[in-house]
Order: sequence, then structure tokens, then C-alpha cells
Amino acid sequence: MKLFTTTLLAASICLGTVFPADAGNIVGSVKAWQYMQANGWKSADGMDDNTLHNMLYQASVIDNYPWTKQFLLRVRGGGPIFLADKKTHTIRQLKLSPVGETYNDIETVYQGEDKGEGCYFAIIDNKYSVRLQAEESVLYSYPKVDNIDNELAKVRQKFSPQVVTVIPDNCVNKQQQAALAAKRSEEDRKLQQWVAQQSLAELCRRTGNC
Repeated sequence: MKLFTTTLLAASICLGTVFPADAGNIVGSVKAWQYMQANGWKSADGMDDNTLHNMLYQASVIDNYPWTKQFLLRVRGGGPIFLADKKTHTIRQLKLSPVGETYNDIETVYQGEDKGEGCYFAIIDNKYSVRLQAEESVLYSYPKVDNIDNELAKVRQKFSPQVVTVIPDNCVNKQQQAALAAKRSEEDRKLQQWVAQQSLAELCRRTGNC
């Protein structure tokens, strides 16, 4: 797939679940919508090409792995999120309504290890902006509220993070994951080697002591 430049299931999943450290892992970016079109991608919800071009230019590609059936596209700057279906080669914008009315409050997680609930992409509203506003109202109210700690606890309970959408997908393929890790290690080694060479060349140029 030459995309890069370098059935929704509502569920209530406990946020105490230990999510992977690479939650919302950005693995690339979209060069432009026209390049996706050239590879057969189309809109599943009738969005026009001009809108898609504006929204997806340099959009982040999130958690796209060889074993997954889908991946996420996120408008640059933490904007709206699209679900990309690899089988149908279609994308559609997820209809999300964050409580704080800002997409910056939306987080994504790929749960690639089955912990008894299968594997999935989870979309989370962390409610940060509205929680912060409510906390400031308590902290800076006049006259001061009684028992500030208690009121703050109520605010944090009311605006605690919430899983709003779950999208089932495949679990991690350990063999493919290992191959990807090995490839990244080799690329990192080559990059480090190149940096060392360039640094040595620059040192020689500056000192003339080669």
C-alpha cells in the first residue's frame, strides 16, 4: 500500500484496563487524498474530494499493521478521525461528540492483546477540557466553596474518561510484530551510523584534524 510518505460496537469497557504503551501509535502520514484515490480508496459516506483533500492532507495514520483489518486516520492537529477499511478500501468519518466539544479530548487505543474481551480499537473521550473548566470554576469561585477537595472529587468523577466507541479487529500477529521490530531496529542502526558519520565529517571540517 503506497499510502504513506515516510460494524461499530458500542460497549462499556472499564478504563482500569491496562492499555498498550503504544496507544494511538502514529505509524505514518497521508501525503494527500489524491494519492489514496490512486490506490483505490474512496469515501464510504459520500464526502466530496475537495473536503477530503483539505481534511486528510498530512493526516496521521494510526495503528496500521499488517494483521489489522482497519486503521485510523486523524486530521492533523488532533482533529476528526476516520476509519479506513482495508478490505473495501473505503474510509468514513467517525461520528463523535466529545463532551468538551473539542476533538483534542479524543484519544484512540489499539488493544492488540486479548484480555477476555477480544481485540479492538477503542475511542475514548478523556473529557479533559470540560473537566479543567469545571475544576477552575471550583478553585476560583467567589465566594470560595466549602470543602474544595470534596467538590473537586465530584467534578473529576462526573467528567472521568469514557470509552465511547469500540471497533473489533484482529489481535496482534506475534510473528509479523517481531519482523516489524527487527526492521525498525535495523533502520535505527543505519540512522545512528549515518549520524555518527556526519558528525565525524563535521568535526573534521571544523578542526581540520582528520
